[in-house]
Amino acid sequence: MKMLAQQMEELIEKFKNDFYNLDEEITTVKISRDKWSIKEIIGHLIDSASNNHQRFVRMKISEEISFPDYNNEEWLKAQHHQNMRFNELMNLFYFFNKLLIGIIEEVDDNQLTHKWKVKWFEDKDFITLEELMIHYVDHLKGHYHHVHERVDELINL
Repeated sequence: MKMLAQQMEELIEKFKNDFYNLDEEITTVKISRDKWSIKEIIGHLIDSASNNHQRFVRMKISEEISFPDYNNEEWLKAQHHQNMRFNELMNLFYFFNKLLIGIIEEVDDNQLTHKWKVKWFEDKDFITLEELMIHYVDHLKGHYHHVHERVDELINL
């Protein structure tokens, strides 16, 4: 898992280097009602980090566990990320993920098989801690590209 933690470290550094200094105005633009602004994408990633922090820690100490559902649209509506300063969102994103990197680096091999009962992962009714950690980093990668695409869309408006 140390390699996964290193990949995640490199990825959040890319987020910081590529996006931290974006103009505040561009980060709030919604190109349509059903597409998130850059602030909302980063806010979603903070929500994801928050939820996965709970999952990672609780799965490390429990062999099998359940968690409440996470509805990303409802979380975004409840928090109003659009009203926050972008650099504050980026700082929270960055340091929350630094915390998760430490958890991933220090996970014991015997904890990697601990299970979370789910209905959304592949064709299984559970996801292991190892699979969840990999899935989380893949999710970050997808949104890294998503933010780049959104920046390109906004520049070409």
